[in-house]
Amino acid sequence: MAADFLISIASKIGECLVTPIGRECGYLVNYHSNLESLQGEIKELCHKKEGVQGLVDAAKRNGQTIKPDVHSWLKNVNDVVKKLLQFENEINKKRRCVYRWSLSRKADKIKQDVLVLQNKVTFENVVDPAPPPEIWSTFKKGFKDFKSRMANMNEVIEGLKREEVRMIGICGMGGVGKTTMVKEIITRLAKLKLFDKIVMATVSQSPSIERIQSDIAAQIDLKFEEKFESGRALKLHGRLMNIERILIVLDDVWTEPNFEDIGLPSGDAHKGCKILLTSRNSEVCNRMRSQQSIEVGILTPAESWELFREMVGESFNDPDLRSIAKEVVNECGGLPIAIVTVGKALVNKRKPEWYDALNQLRNYTISVVNDKVYSRIKWSYDRLESDEAKLCLLLCSLFPEDYDIPIEYLVRYGWGRGYFSNCSTLEDTRNRVHSLVAQLQRRFLLIDSSNRETTKMHDIVRDVAISIASRDPHRFLVSHAENKEWPNLATYDTVSLVGDLEIPVGCPKLELLQTMNGRFSKGSMDIICKAMKELKVLALVGMEMEDLGSSRSPGVLKNLRTLILDGSHFDGMSTDVFGPLENLEILSFRDCYFMHELPREIGRLKQLRLLDTTNCKNLKEIPHGIFSSLCRLEELYMMGSFDKWEIGTGREDKRMASISEVMSLSDHLKVLAIVLPPNFIHLLPKDVVLKSPTIKFAIGNKVFSEMTTYAFRNSLIIDEGDARELESQAVRLLLKKSEDLFLYKVKNFSVLADLDQEGFQDLKYLNLERCPNTEYLANGTSVTQETPFPHIQSASQLPNSFLTNLRFLQLSVCDVLKYAFSLSAARNLVQLEELDIGGCDQMEEIVSKQGREHGEEADMISFNKLTKLSLWRLWSLVGFFQANKLYSNQEETTARVEHQSAGIFEKAIFPSKCISWFPSLEEVGLSEMKFEGVLFDLKIHIVMDVQTAPTCPQLRKLKIYDCSFTHLWKNIPSGFQGFQNLRYLKLTSCFGIDYVFSHLIARELLNLEKVKISTCGDMETIVRITEENEEEATKDMILYPRKLNRFDLVDLPRLTRLCPAGSTFQWLSTKNMHVEGCEKLKTLGAVIPQRKKLENKSEKDSTSHDFSTPPTRSSNWCPAGCGCAPYSRANAQRPIEILPRPINQEVTPTNLEDSNDDDNLENLYVIDCNSMEVIFQLKGPKHEESSHSFEAFNKLSYLQLHKLPSLTRVWETGSSQLMFAGSSFGNLKWLRVDHCNQLKYLFSSSMVKLLVSIEDIEVEDCEQMEEIVAAEEEAGEIITLPKVKYIRLRSLPKLKYFCGEAYTLKLPSLELLQVIHVQDLRPFDSKLVDTHNPRLQVKPAFRQEWRRKDDK
Repeated sequence: MAADFLISIASKIGECLVTPIGRECGYLVNYHSNLESLQGEIKELCHKKEGVQGLVDAAKRNGQTIKPDVHSWLKNVNDVVKKLLQFENEINKKRRCVYRWSLSRKADKIKQDVLVLQNKVTFENVVDPAPPPEIWSTFKKGFKDFKSRMANMNEVIEGLKREEVRMIGICGMGGVGKTTMVKEIITRLAKLKLFDKIVMATVSQSPSIERIQSDIAAQIDLKFEEKFESGRALKLHGRLMNIERILIVLDDVWTEPNFEDIGLPSGDAHKGCKILLTSRNSEVCNRMRSQQSIEVGILTPAESWELFREMVGESFNDPDLRSIAKEVVNECGGLPIAIVTVGKALVNKRKPEWYDALNQLRNYTISVVNDKVYSRIKWSYDRLESDEAKLCLLLCSLFPEDYDIPIEYLVRYGWGRGYFSNCSTLEDTRNRVHSLVAQLQRRFLLIDSSNRETTKMHDIVRDVAISIASRDPHRFLVSHAENKEWPNLATYDTVSLVGDLEIPVGCPKLELLQTMNGRFSKGSMDIICKAMKELKVLALVGMEMEDLGSSRSPGVLKNLRTLILDGSHFDGMSTDVFGPLENLEILSFRDCYFMHELPREIGRLKQLRLLDTTNCKNLKEIPHGIFSSLCRLEELYMMGSFDKWEIGTGREDKRMASISEVMSLSDHLKVLAIVLPPNFIHLLPKDVVLKSPTIKFAIGNKVFSEMTTYAFRNSLIIDEGDARELESQAVRLLLKKSEDLFLYKVKNFSVLADLDQEGFQDLKYLNLERCPNTEYLANGTSVTQETPFPHIQSASQLPNSFLTNLRFLQLSVCDVLKYAFSLSAARNLVQLEELDIGGCDQMEEIVSKQGREHGEEADMISFNKLTKLSLWRLWSLVGFFQANKLYSNQEETTARVEHQSAGIFEKAIFPSKCISWFPSLEEVGLSEMKFEGVLFDLKIHIVMDVQTAPTCPQLRKLKIYDCSFTHLWKNIPSGFQGFQNLRYLKLTSCFGIDYVFSHLIARELLNLEKVKISTCGDMETIVRITEENEEEATKDMILYPRKLNRFDLVDLPRLTRLCPAGSTFQWLSTKNMHVEGCEKLKTLGAVIPQRKKLENKSEKDSTSHDFSTPPTRSSNWCPAGCGCAPYSRANAQRPIEILPRPINQEVTPTNLEDSNDDDNLENLYVIDCNSMEVIFQLKGPKHEESSHSFEAFNKLSYLQLHKLPSLTRVWETGSSQLMFAGSSFGNLKWLRVDHCNQLKYLFSSSMVKLLVSIEDIEVEDCEQMEEIVAAEEEAGEIITLPKVKYIRLRSLPKLKYFCGEAYTLKLPSLELLQVIHVQDLRPFDSKLVDTHNPRLQVKPAFRQEWRRKDDK
């Protein structure tokens, strides 16, 4: 029994062992049959795949949607095909008997996969039921990727990617292209697959809820059975809520649609739902609470020209029409709809029709633009809420095209016409007009101007406004053409003339006459008085004047309220003209440079509210008594004019106007802008009182451009004064109410806070310059300070409101100023935006801990709004804030501070203690700072349980000039984050710095755009791995300055490399690079571009795969006579093929990317670098087995190499297996090489073939140059440079060949070959040079210029 039991066990064990052993042995025995079986099954699978693919292709042609499982099956088949391609390659490489078992086993496993796929082919139908077409599939292509449009579009797309953004508005005037842009955005979003569904509905001027519901429902395959809007809204809302990620586009929104009535999710009800809307009214976007509003402007001139050229087609090529075409485009004003409409209308039209169109555009005939444009703008006009807004817009049409319309003219014209009846003062009227202009700009009927005091009007909008204004009830006439016959003017109430036009007659109803830039001849005023007795506004702007008129003439203009003579040649001698204008309220002489005297008759104008002599630079006389007579004067503007004020002595009939006289008007004066002489305080009587506490003023002896506007802030300039004289009530009120305060050479005050007990609550701009006794702005201590005001107690306690509204502070050349702020004062500067400090020899720190101030206060300081900081010539500066003062006090503890040992402090401009004070800082400028320390000390102080925020996250610009530092960044902690928005870095004449960035900083600068480093004598490298961070550095580190637009390295005599050895600085990712005067720099560094593996040189396309030839018998290590034979016995050298040929795959793997985002270099200049040996150095990645071709520098267009005496090669690959290929250097157009005396040749023959776009080659003064193209390949090679137009060769004593006799050179586009001082180079003959360019027959410019040294 025991024996039987053992036999049974042994039998079972044998079965378990024999079965797998037999199977494994079978792999070896059945090697050939397994391969044949696999070949048969894969053939069958390919047949089935072709059948399914045929059905799929047919369905696609019919616009049908393929089932997902069909797509999946085809993909799996392709994956098996790829696996078999690799398997074939493996078989052909491993033909020795030792590999048979593994290969046979792998073939069997692949066959099982093939059988599974065969069994899955049960598709009766490969298509899904057709869903509704995606909205973007119905769009016509009309979007032009102009730069101005791409910026807007990218902003929208990036905004929609952000989780928190729910709604974005696209705003712009009618016809600017909002709908076209939004359709392109939808198309691009569909490709990005950011949303599961995108729907679009047009809201329009008269929105229909039913139509909007139906439009959206059709796009999501929703059918309504409900009869009422409310029921449809509920059903639509429920369906939209079930779509996880949906974008709803609402086009042409005029008023806020009710989302609930339509059925759209609102607010946070559906976090995956986002709204994109377009409107010509930005107020609509604001009311709908759009988180972003993107304004679409008009096209640039270049974009307008390109669009117009496309619209007119072949007509554009007619040279006779080119000049007139430019004028037509200009008249369209960059408005796409106008350009498209006009362009299409002019297709195949003759020259007279072009001129007719231009004439219509110039004369605002709307028909040429079409009713569609007119109706859009007219509708916007009609929807303005008030008549005031409409009249304001029509007033803007009085000015020439593209004119910066002064808003103040709208104020003064509107006041004179009585448009603003609800405004009792000029100040109220001005506020109202500015509000209306802003409203019109939000409606895109007006355009922002570069000057906030002006606005602009689009030419097309202006044409529509003129058309509206020319009709009842307005009746405007605007003429900016040459003299012509006037229409019947009896019904017109407004006329605007620009140019040398005669004053019209027969205008009995005229209320406003504006003439600009013409000639006001003698007798013109008499015509006005006789023909325009109802005139209320007369504006003679920029006119040449012979005579303003007699004393009788203006007397009949009883209704005249506004008289403007701005910029006219008025000399002030017609002193009897103004007196009779008894109802005149506004009188302006602004920019009347010829006026020497203010007419005494002005004193008779008892109703005058505004007098303006701004910038009347030659106004020297104002008789005493004029101002005191103007009993209703509200506003006096005299900046940039009269400054000869009297103290108040002497004969009254000889005296000039005095300050006291002006101040006597203060009970009704609301605006005062005057120029006073230096040290004017003594001109102010001690008892002078400003009766109006709300007076707006600009007073001083210096005139800034801001002060000559009408929206100036309260400004006071005290020049060369003594603080002890600032005791009058008037001066104290001015100091208290000043928004801009400039103190220049004011002596005898040490503390600014003493000048105003309330702490300068209104002050926004403060400039202290050359104040010799000022020690600090506010001490913040309890120590009593001396004060220049005996009746004012010194500020022992800093006012809580001290400088709380300050935006700008400039401190310069204050010799005894020790610091700017105490800790307590710094805490008040919550609004400070810009800080400029310089020339203060004793300043040690900007913020200082004083007296009893506690160190914890430093933790509470934050300059949240400071965006710009400038420090210059502060030779005693220790740092922005001396952190060590905090620890010198024994009461302080260091328990809350890590990473800083007691007693060890880094001298730094920005010490670690205050590095977090600047969350909004955007620009830092340093100059003439002899600072033997660090710029940024990043030894971050980590407070317990608080995560440190990124350092200087908004810093964009860093400029350093003539400074000395040991490091720019130091003590960089592990995991540091910061400076990620830095875009511009400029270092000039800086010493002590031997590198710019540590690698930890360099990797943070992802947005760097411009780097300019020059004249830094100690600079050795740009990027360095510092000892403190060496452990964190990775080997073979590659640095990508991806957004770098400009990279300049100039006069850096010690620079030897750009980055650490073993690392790569991808300098080809910069757009423009300039390297000059870097004497020790041998190379710019190797580049590692994207690459394409060369599997076989015979590889031609993605559908053919030829594999490497198998090893020959001589290389086979198998013993002779072993019986090992290749699978294809007929020919031992024939590769084994299991897949049927040709192979048809939908997707073929490749290692070559379509584009290289890191290859951006367009312009490269390398100049005067004595050690430079090679320019383009190619470096392949390590551990690569096969050859590679690299695509790089495919955007390079301009290359200049000058004075590089050590240069031996322009291009170097470093390996025979590495080569530039594809589109490398395919965009290079201009090449200049000179004074490179070690260079023997310029191109290799393989390199020159890549230069398909080069047009201009210039080589000069290269002593060793023997040939331009070096021989490299077999004889008989044809080298073609298809676009070369100019070749210039000069002073090349050893040059013998351009490309050697072994080659045929073809130059089909050559126009000029210039050879000067080249002894041995013979002229190109027709045997070697193919110059059969058909253009040469009409371009005789082709010539060879040969000059020897003895030629004259």
